Amino acid sequence: MARASTRRCSCHDMGHRGGAGLAFARACAAAALLAFGGATPAQPVKDRPAPDVRLQPMEVRLNGRSLGTWPLLSRNGALHVRVADLPAWGVRPRQNALLREESGQLWYPLAAIEGAELRLLSSENRVDLLVPPPSLLPAGTPPLPGDLAPMPATARNEAGTRLLPLEVIVNGSRSGNWLLLERDGALHAPEEAFTEWRLARPAQAPVEFRGQRWHPLSSVAGFEPVLDPVSQVLQLQFSPAAFAATRLSPEAAPRPPVTPAIPAAFLNYDVDFTAQSQRGAAATRDFGALLEAGLSGSAGVLTSSFLVTGHPGAAADGAGRWRRLETAFTRDLPDSGTTVRLGDSATRAGVAGRAVYFGGIQAGRNSALAPGVVTQPLAALSGVSVAPSTVELYVNDTLRQTAKVPAGPFTIENPGALTGSGQARVVVRDLLGRETVVVQDFFTHDSLLGAGLSDWSVEAGAVRRNLAQRDADYGQAFASGLYRRGISDSRTAEAKAELGSRTQALTLALSTALSAQSLAQVAVSRSHDRGAGGGWLAMAGIENRHLRHGFSVRLDGATPGYRQLGFSDSLAFPRLAAVVAYDYTHPVLGTLGFTAAKVVNGAAGALHSISISDTVRVGSDAALVLSLNRVGGSTSAISASLSLVVPLGRWTSSTSASRRDGRTEGYTAASLPLAQETGLGSRVLAGSRAGRGYSEGGLYYQGGKGYASADLSVSGDAQALRLGGSGGVAFADGHAFLARRIEDSFAVVSVPGYADVGIGFQGGTLTRTDAQGTAILPRLRPYESNSIRIDARELPINAELDDLEQVAVPPARSAVKVVFPVRSGRGALIRLVLDDGGPAPAGAQVEVLGDRKEFFVARRGEAFVTGLQDHGRIRLLHRGQECTVDVDLPPPSADEIPRVGPLTCAGVRR
Repeated sequence: MARASTRRCSCHDMGHRGGAGLAFARACAAAALLAFGGATPAQPVKDRPAPDVRLQPMEVRLNGRSLGTWPLLSRNGALHVRVADLPAWGVRPRQNALLREESGQLWYPLAAIEGAELRLLSSENRVDLLVPPPSLLPAGTPPLPGDLAPMPATARNEAGTRLLPLEVIVNGSRSGNWLLLERDGALHAPEEAFTEWRLARPAQAPVEFRGQRWHPLSSVAGFEPVLDPVSQVLQLQFSPAAFAATRLSPEAAPRPPVTPAIPAAFLNYDVDFTAQSQRGAAATRDFGALLEAGLSGSAGVLTSSFLVTGHPGAAADGAGRWRRLETAFTRDLPDSGTTVRLGDSATRAGVAGRAVYFGGIQAGRNSALAPGVVTQPLAALSGVSVAPSTVELYVNDTLRQTAKVPAGPFTIENPGALTGSGQARVVVRDLLGRETVVVQDFFTHDSLLGAGLSDWSVEAGAVRRNLAQRDADYGQAFASGLYRRGISDSRTAEAKAELGSRTQALTLALSTALSAQSLAQVAVSRSHDRGAGGGWLAMAGIENRHLRHGFSVRLDGATPGYRQLGFSDSLAFPRLAAVVAYDYTHPVLGTLGFTAAKVVNGAAGALHSISISDTVRVGSDAALVLSLNRVGGSTSAISASLSLVVPLGRWTSSTSASRRDGRTEGYTAASLPLAQETGLGSRVLAGSRAGRGYSEGGLYYQGGKGYASADLSVSGDAQALRLGGSGGVAFADGHAFLARRIEDSFAVVSVPGYADVGIGFQGGTLTRTDAQGTAILPRLRPYESNSIRIDARELPINAELDDLEQVAVPPARSAVKVVFPVRSGRGALIRLVLDDGGPAPAGAQVEVLGDRKEFFVARRGEAFVTGLQDHGRIRLLHRGQECTVDVDLPPPSADEIPRVGPLTCAGVRR
C-alpha cells in the first residue's frame, strides 16, 4: 500500500533554496489554491517576454470594497494578479486557467475569474472587479504564510500614495526601469537609485513606505521631470552640481621588479692629443686623458676617476701628472627610495646655499629610484558636464588625453603632461555635439613638493679642497643635513644645518607658488666662523613663466662676517647680488631677452652687466640672432654680434659678425651634425679674427664602440691639430666588450650559437652579437622597464624563439644578463605506435631528450616535433608511463617536411 507524503510550504523554504526554492514556491502556490477551493490551475506556460509586458501598481476594488494598491502585470493589455495574492483578495481561481510566469512569479489573468466583470479606470489608476459569490472564497480563509502575505491594510490604504514602475532617463543617460513612489503629487526614489544615479542624497528626511526609505526628487538641485504616459518613460534633468564628482586619474603602474645585477667591471676613457705650432715659438704637444674605472654587482657600484696630463717624454722629465678625482661606493635601496654613498661626493645645495665637495658618507632620498613617481605637486583640472560627454585635454594646444565622463562635475587628476608652466584647455563635448571649453593656466616647479611629501639628505666627513689639483686634500670635518617638506601643494619649507669644526650655519627657506604662474622664495641664514665671526644672509626672489613671457628677480644680501661650509678665509659672500631677467616671445619680433645683474663685493667694488638678445625667424627655417652686451665696473666693455643660421638639408650654415673693443670679427661656417646613433659629422669655418684670416675644419665619427674626432685650425702664424676619442670597455659574464662611454646601465645579451644577430632597443638596432652569440647593450635606463628585442629575420628558418622581446629593469650603472633561448634543429612528423601495433593515444606527451619543449600526439598517433637532430631520441609519456625511441631523419629537403615512422615505443599500455 502506497503511503502519501505531505510537506508544509513555508517562505523559509522559498527564500533559501535558489532555483529549487523557486520550484518549491510554485508547488506551494498550487497546493494553496487546492486548499482554498478545489480549483486546480493549469501547468505554468513559459513564454518569451513581450515588448509590452509591464508591472504597474494599481488600486483594486472588489465588489465596491477597496483592497488597497497591488502590483498587477499588464501583458498585451490583459491584467494579471499574482497567484499568491488571490487568497488575500478572497477570490477563487478557475480550474485549468492559463498561468504566466514573469520575474520568477506565477500570474493569474483577471479575465479568467469566472463570472467576473472588470472595469479599468486609467485616469484614476484603478481596477474595479465585480465577482459573483460562487467565485469568492469562504470567509475566514487564511492567506499564504510568510512573505507572500499581502501588506497590511493600513499601508495599502495610505491616502495619496502609489507606486509607479517607469523607465528612467537621467540627464540623457538611460538608467533602466525603476519603481518610484508618488505621494501627494511628489516623486520619490529609493536610496539605491540615488547611489546608481550618482546623486547626492538630500538633507531632507526620507519617507518610509513598505519598509523602504524614499527620498524626494524635488529636493535635488535642478530637478525637472518630463513623463511620457504612453511609453511610461520618465526623463529627469538635474543640475550638474547635484551629481557626485568623477575623478579621472591614471592608474598607478606597479613598480617592476629589479633585474638582479651580475658582477661586472668597466673602464671609461676620454683622451685628447693637441699639437700646436706658432711662428717664432717652439712647437708643443700635449696629451690628456680622463679615466673612470668601476666595479658593479648586487652589493652596489664602486667607481674611481683619474685625470692624466702631460706630453711625450713627460715620464722622463717628470712633467707628467696623474691625479685622482673621485672615488666612491654607491648602494641604492629602491624599496625605501634611499641612496647611500661612501667616499667622495657633494652636499645637497639648498635655496640659499651651494654644494660642497667632501669625502665621507652621504645618505638621502633619491627620486630616480622610482622614475614613475612625481614628487612635484601636479595640477588638477576641473570641469562640469551636463550630460554624458567626451572630455579632451589640450596642453599648450597639443592633445594629451581623451576620456568619457558621465553627467556632473569631473576632475582630471595628476595629468603627467602638466609640468612646468603653460595653459591647459579642457573641451567637453556631449552626445549632441555641443561643446564647452574651460581654459586654465598651470604651474609646477622643481622647488615645490606635493603636500605631505618630504626630501632629505645627511652627510658627514671632511671638506674636499683643490679638486683636480691634488689627490687627497681634505679640510675641516663637518656634519650637515637638509630637510624639505611639502606643507601644502603650494608651499614647501626647507631647513639646512651645517656643523663644522670651524664653520657652523643654519638656513631656513620657504618656496611658495603664487597666482599668475609665479614662484616666490625667501631664505634667511645665520652663520658663525672661527675666523670671521658671526654673520647673516637673506635672500628673496620671484620667478614667473608663461607661454609668451617670463621674468625672474633675485636679491641676495650678506653681512661681512657671513660664511658657509667650504669657504676659505679670504673668500666671503658678496655684500649684495641682484639679478633681473625678462623674456618675451612675439610672432613677428621673435624672442626678446633682457638680463641685468649687479654684484657688490665690498672693498673690491661693484660689477654690473646688461645683456639684450633677439632671435627672429627669417623665412620658414632660418633664424637671425642679435646680441648686445655691456659689462661695467673696474673695467668696462661693450660687444655686439649678429648671426644668421640657415638649415640646408642635413647641413646647417651660419654667418656671424661681432664687434668688441673697436675690433670687428666675423666668420662663415657649415656643419653636418652627427646622426642620433652612428655616422659621420663634419664642420668647416672661415673668417677673420684680430685683422687676420683663419680657418677651421673638423671630422667626427660616432660608432657603436666609441667616438673619435679630429680638428684642425690654421691662421696666418699658427696651426693647431687636436685629436680626441672616447669610449668604454666592459667586462661581464666572462666576456670583454668595447662600447661607448658607460654612463648608464648595460645588458649582456646572449643568443647562444648565433652570430651577427641584431639586438634592438628603443626602436632601433644598437648592436650585434659576436661569434659566440653575445653582445653588450649600453644606455639602459636604470630602474625602468627596458624592452630588448631580437631581430628574428636574421635567424635561420629552423631556429625557434619563445620570445622576441624581453624586459630588463637594471640597477644604476650595473650589468644584467638577458638570454634569448633559441631552439635549433629540424622538424618532422613522427608516427608512433605501441606494443599492440595501434597508434599512440591522442594527447600523449612527446619530448626530445635534453629539451624542455613539449609536444602532443594528434590523430593516427602522429606528432609534429621540432628541435630534432639527424640522429636523436624522443620520449613518450602517457598516464604515468614512458618509453623512448630512436629517431633517424632522412636527408634534409628544402620543400618537404620529413615523415618518420611508424616507430614502436615499447613499454606503454594504452
